[in-house]
Amino acid sequence: MALRRYLASSIALLGSFASAKFPAPVQGITTLDVPQYPGVSIDYKETHICDTTVKAYSGYVHMPISYLQDIEPSDPYNISMFFWYFEARQSPQTAPTTIYLAGGPGESSMFGAVLDGGPCYINDDTNSTRPNPFSWNTKVNILYVDQPVGAGFSYDKLVKSTYNLLFIGSDDPTDTGIQSIESWGDDLPAANTTFKYGTFPTQNYQHTANTTNVAAATLWHFQQAWFGSFPEWKTCDKSVSFWGNSYGGLSVVASAAYTSRQNEKITNGEIEGMVIPVTTIGITNGLLDALYQMQWYPELAYNNTYGLEIINETTYKEIKALYSEPKKGCLDRTLKCREAAAAHDPKEFAINAKVNALCEKATAACGAVLAASQGTVRNPFDFGHVLPDPTPPITPIGFFNQAWVQQELGTPLNFTWDSLVITGAVLGTAGDVFLRAGMVDIEYLLESGVKVALIYGDRDMRCPWLGGEAISLQANWTGAEEFRAAGYEYIHTNASYDGGVVRQHGNLSFSRVFEAGHDSAWYQPETIFRIFNRAMFDTDVATGKLPTSGSFNNFTTEGPASSWSIKNVLPPLPPVNCNLWGVPSTCTMEQLYALQNGTAVIDEGYRIITPDGSDGVPIPYAVGF
Repeated sequence: MALRRYLASSIALLGSFASAKFPAPVQGITTLDVPQYPGVSIDYKETHICDTTVKAYSGYVHMPISYLQDIEPSDPYNISMFFWYFEARQSPQTAPTTIYLAGGPGESSMFGAVLDGGPCYINDDTNSTRPNPFSWNTKVNILYVDQPVGAGFSYDKLVKSTYNLLFIGSDDPTDTGIQSIESWGDDLPAANTTFKYGTFPTQNYQHTANTTNVAAATLWHFQQAWFGSFPEWKTCDKSVSFWGNSYGGLSVVASAAYTSRQNEKITNGEIEGMVIPVTTIGITNGLLDALYQMQWYPELAYNNTYGLEIINETTYKEIKALYSEPKKGCLDRTLKCREAAAAHDPKEFAINAKVNALCEKATAACGAVLAASQGTVRNPFDFGHVLPDPTPPITPIGFFNQAWVQQELGTPLNFTWDSLVITGAVLGTAGDVFLRAGMVDIEYLLESGVKVALIYGDRDMRCPWLGGEAISLQANWTGAEEFRAAGYEYIHTNASYDGGVVRQHGNLSFSRVFEAGHDSAWYQPETIFRIFNRAMFDTDVATGKLPTSGSFNNFTTEGPASSWSIKNVLPPLPPVNCNLWGVPSTCTMEQLYALQNGTAVIDEGYRIITPDGSDGVPIPYAVGF
């Protein structure tokens, strides 16, 4: 049973730091109306943090419901969508532009800016940054967007609320650990180190995108306003690519396909708008289409290139039966969900109760497969580590909740790193994982000539590389047979290191990245940086030396058909590093109890020093993709 929320009364501190509180009114904001769309406006300001070598801007596109009628919400709401834009370090006036979308569902894309290939990293003090020499904005303009609304700094309406840092889940799906101050009445507890006051979006499940398709349609409206009116987007290259991680795989594929189809409608005169040419999509450890990926969870858990048996043979066979059981298993439940949606909810807007119920059953059936495959000790996001795991670091949460950072970014609210409202709406009420047929969009994009780069770290159990490989091999498009016949070549990261292997033909590539977990760009920043640039600028992923466009667009890798013979060694286990901003994933039960009873000792970087976590017992909690 999920543990309910707790309130800590007092915590011993080394030094002192202020609790998060209501953000001060923002200053230095430029506001402009978007003339072609009444009621739509853009707020922005120039930023001077993270990457001070380039021009960078953060702000909001404010979109009233009158601008968003086609997303058909049951309870109409306005959207203020946050962005952070970094110009390229080299030749920004001629550089292409990438939109980055994080996973979750509900995770802030700001994690991409400071963790997954972004311009900087957050230091251990959670109050300063250091540059990333392998940032994706070296040659590309990058636009990070917090979506769906409710993630990161995006919001529907600002509400003064409380936020419980010791919240680790609840039996009540509407309980997110964030509660309006008004709802407390006369019982409002005093703020302290683990129980904070702040400003947040409403925690209303009906005020966010509950499916990937709704999110894609909303993001297209954002693009129309931003690309059409943001004055600091000054490049002469108007092409756009979409990149993302994890659940962002669904978002990237759907958004790129939706934008491309809207382009066709604009060109044909069916709708009015700005054509936004889509050239490339890239996904690291992405969820793309559960119909093709779910069966590979028990496979990697039982047999992987690290020689680690996460589950035994008996459990493996039980999970396989859970997947394939007629009528009630994961496979049949998924097919039933999609059949019903095709007939009664073809837009995938989750507006049909019977379809939603069938997709929720698919979520439950396939969730059992997922949970059983990942064991109880190893970190599902990096099975080379055990729980709790301090990597990747949780420091971005504390950083973006610093008052001075919020003022620098021009945000009127506190930071929600992973919105449980979105997770509940997308997974709990709509069954979006199993509703979304991502393969259809991947095939459409490939046929349209869009470059597709699938990239998977090979220590990830949350989105196993075997499932990503299966997607690449089962996609049907003009170059499918040639791709399947292609072999694996090593990815030359630098003169002394090969960071993975790649199969590539035409505009499709699949890369297995060695010794990387779920956030592969954090584990192997240089290798992912090389893959990103090679995909973006039309050279082979293996070396970056051979052209792959124009008359060379039939480039094909040569080598073995399988990379299974390449084995890996498990890394040493990192020590426990419990952080107040990420208690469920980084702390032990002993440390949680100390936080609850007020005996924990915390330093100024929000790290729990005493107790040290030597008990090693992880906190049970559930997370998304």
